[in-house]
Amino acid sequence: MTTNESRRLWARVAGLMYLLVLLADLTGMQMRHSLLGRSLTLTGSLLTVPLSLGLYFTTKVFQPVTAALAFGCRLTEAAIGIIATIAGFEAARTLLGQSTLGITTLQFIAWNRTTNFGALVFSIGSTLFFLVFLRSESIPRVLSWLGLLASLLAFSACAVHLIWPSFSAMNMAAWIPMLFAEISTGCWLLIRSVSFQKLRLTPNAAVFPRDV
Repeated sequence: MTTNESRRLWARVAGLMYLLVLLADLTGMQMRHSLLGRSLTLTGSLLTVPLSLGLYFTTKVFQPVTAALAFGCRLTEAAIGIIATIAGFEAARTLLGQSTLGITTLQFIAWNRTTNFGALVFSIGSTLFFLVFLRSESIPRVLSWLGLLASLLAFSACAVHLIWPSFSAMNMAAWIPMLFAEISTGCWLLIRSVSFQKLRLTPNAAVFPRDV
């Protein structure tokens, strides 16, 4: 398997994970007070890890620094989601309440619930990944622009919530474009993967001209 074939495979992994994460998260939200709902939410957070890996290994050849920053944000989002969901199980919450570290973890989860920090980190990571897609022209520009603008809208909602807590960071109007962006990009990556036509090879590595 050549290097580009490997990257295209990672792109397809990312596309599949986009769709599976959405399916798990949206279904889990509808049943969030049940054991099955929390389990699906946990599954969505766990699947964010291979999604992040797929996006990183697909985009790092174009802009390694930007891709690494985006990767770090999406992994942080996944970690917060995993910890918060596990703490939602009564047995785990009881166990965490018996130690100083556990109590600190519960306090962090409560703070995250108030500030929607996990959503903010997600929006930053998503913005950076779609920025790389846009600059590299590795997917259709309409998908890159849709993802970038949707991510910026989600980021704006989270940022406004930090300044004005009465404004909901999870306002439906701010997140619907993100839903369409992830579904369309996920389908494209899964079916068509990515293009490397704009890639410029340097003497030391394959790096796209502009990076953060």
